[in-house]
Amino acid sequence: MQLPETLTPWRAWLDWFDPELAVIVGGLLLRLHPLLGAFRLRAHDGRAEPEGVDDLRRRGNYDRLLLSEWALADAAPEEFDRRAAGGEHLFLNPKLVAREVDALTVAVFDCGPSQLGAMRLVHAAMWILLAQRAQAAKARFAWGVAHKPGELHTADSSEQLRRLFASRTFEPDCAAGDAQAGAAALSPRERLEREWVIALDQADPSPGERWSIGLHTPGYGLGHRVDVLRAGAEELSVTIASRQARRETRLRLPAPGPSLLLLRGEFDLTLRTKVQAQAQVREHDRGSGKLSLSHAPMISYGTPHVAAVLADWSAANIYVMPGVNQYRSRPPRMSRWWRRDESWQAMALNGRALVGVTVKHDQVDFWQLLRRWSNQFSGAVGPGVSPKNVKILRAVFLKRNRDRVPRLFVLLNNGQLLSWTRGLGLSSGPDGPKLWNASFLGPDHYHVATDTLAVAQSGQEHIAYLRHADGYLDLQQIDCDANKHTLQRTPMREAVGAAFIHARSWGKGWVGGFCVEQAVGGRGGERSSVWKVFTSNPGATSNAQVLNGYEVVLPADWKVVGLGMLHRGEQYLIALRPDRKGLMRVGARHRRTMYESPVPIVQVSVAAGSDLIALIDQSGRLIVVHERDPRVLVYEGGKRAG
Repeated sequence: MQLPETLTPWRAWLDWFDPELAVIVGGLLLRLHPLLGAFRLRAHDGRAEPEGVDDLRRRGNYDRLLLSEWALADAAPEEFDRRAAGGEHLFLNPKLVAREVDALTVAVFDCGPSQLGAMRLVHAAMWILLAQRAQAAKARFAWGVAHKPGELHTADSSEQLRRLFASRTFEPDCAAGDAQAGAAALSPRERLEREWVIALDQADPSPGERWSIGLHTPGYGLGHRVDVLRAGAEELSVTIASRQARRETRLRLPAPGPSLLLLRGEFDLTLRTKVQAQAQVREHDRGSGKLSLSHAPMISYGTPHVAAVLADWSAANIYVMPGVNQYRSRPPRMSRWWRRDESWQAMALNGRALVGVTVKHDQVDFWQLLRRWSNQFSGAVGPGVSPKNVKILRAVFLKRNRDRVPRLFVLLNNGQLLSWTRGLGLSSGPDGPKLWNASFLGPDHYHVATDTLAVAQSGQEHIAYLRHADGYLDLQQIDCDANKHTLQRTPMREAVGAAFIHARSWGKGWVGGFCVEQAVGGRGGERSSVWKVFTSNPGATSNAQVLNGYEVVLPADWKVVGLGMLHRGEQYLIALRPDRKGLMRVGARHRRTMYESPVPIVQVSVAAGSDLIALIDQSGRLIVVHERDPRVLVYEGGKRAG
């Protein structure tokens, strides 16, 4: 797991956690660490003893005079006296070493009802902070719970941290206390603290640094005191105090889902996800042929259809996803094209209709729009532009509906968004409706926009596309009749890279959002990406709409593959971890593993109009994941990928 440089001291402990949980724990460590103060425990007793020889010196005790100097005293006494008077004698200088002792730090945690819930996340962070601090000073760290005085445990594994979480008790202030404490009318917690002081004083070795966490007792009976209290619905108040200093801070509570997993001791979500996946995975018909690793799967807008291109055949399998209560699926339908030697630049799926685009020489060839036909590429894109320096990145296909003709949109890597349509009746272009002669056989092309970052279908008869020009991000839509409409305009002066859209539009209203990437540099050559996510207000019109937004910083080796949307309109990034085996949901305040793959994932497609995500892994399997459903559908697609 890749961690920011600031979290490096605690890597050994953060490696126990799944990445999305490590982010939460790491945030607590960074907030609490400055409050601890200086480490005053010494790992030696202060006495220095000679051990070997350090060097030779001109001054010293004559007990350490070199033997050669004593030999000179016997052979030439006068020379010996002269060297002594001139300070020329050489003496041995011993090496002094401070003897180490068994230094010990002890923390006592209150696991009673007053410290249940989110406050125990602070306990876990203090447990890690004190363990790391003791290790750095070559000391030992041990811990105990308040209601079991004198019982200490090690802190050398994640199981011990789980043990701390499992030590909670619902008994109110379960303290024994001795007769003297009872006679002094001490409170139950003070009696507990007194018993711990007696037990630690009698221990061998006696701990030099002592901490009480959550006890809320007056004074400093154990030395250092950490008080954790609720400061509001979403905040905790933390005070770390000793006789020398007092420091306070407020911590914002993390998302409840990951917090609950931490409190349950479920640190490794990989195992948890695998168990869930094994319980929910449904093996389906293999279909015919081996799936290609070079083509991303396609997901139809609004219908449960997924298409995957085959490796060895000029064809694709089109799968119909089963319903929630369906455990059998129909075999996939194979869609073949005429020539197997064609190199496909882009494909689009709408329902069970699959449309393809190929480029040869100076021609754009279309397949299954209504029939196969071609168009001059340079005439559509512009004079002097050839397929050699332009590549089609994305295609969206709007089918015929009533009197509307089908329309194909393609996005080129130079930011140009083009559209082609073909019909025997009413057709539309930039100059309005046209009535074509029935004998017309050629396609009609239309230059939609330049500086386009992303395109996605946003309705049965609409697509949405995002432009970056003149210092603005423009989210626009266009329909089958080439009618344009601006959904949202957002200022953006900085340069942007990749972008994704997840929007659903109706008329002039829309819901959803979009995201853009901004690359930034880090220290030591480490690079990261800042993703800015913009979310609409559901139900608002474009004239009155104000976008909500947040930023997510990801390391450069994370790969964002799309944008998802919750029921309430919140947007989140969908990304692959650096090992390409984990599909992650990354939101404003949470990170969650959606799917864990046994082998690397090579292709991902995120649906624009449903909660489907289609993946192809290195073994050639098609995996379909539901964002808001634990179902994982697996289609083998052949014994081996191509």
